[in-house]
Amino acid sequence: MNTKKLFDSLTGMYRPYVKLFQPIFEEYDLFSAQWLVLKDIALNEPTTLVQISKRRAIEKPTTRKILKVLLDKSLLTIKQGNDKRERILTLSKSGTQLYEDMSKQFDRIQEDIVKRAGITSKDVDTTINTVLALHEQLSNSEEE
Repeated sequence: MNTKKLFDSLTGMYRPYVKLFQPIFEEYDLFSAQWLVLKDIALNEPTTLVQISKRRAIEKPTTRKILKVLLDKSLLTIKQGNDKRERILTLSKSGTQLYEDMSKQFDRIQEDIVKRAGITSKDVDTTINTVLALHEQLSNSEEE
């Protein structure tokens, strides 16, 4: 089994992937990390800073800085949670619109890449299952 090549292939995709989508990030005045947090909120709202940090595997201070930028851009709404320190995050109307607009562009490009690569739906499903299993193992390793 060529596990080294598997992980090299996965990590090798990151830079070209981000570079491909850079024009979209620039069009919407976001960095990739900000997009990932915005997307996380959209897919998991309502949510909290702590939950985002765990799901995205980023430090709380980094998450806090990203959330501040998104809030300054009026992309988030914040409500007080049950605990005085807890803040419940959702996307604002403009945040939801931005997420939908960007997602459409990302989806179109990603679907085109998969189509041009000749990857079948079954291949996509197998790859998703593989990557999720690896992600789970990596996440469990961090917690130990």
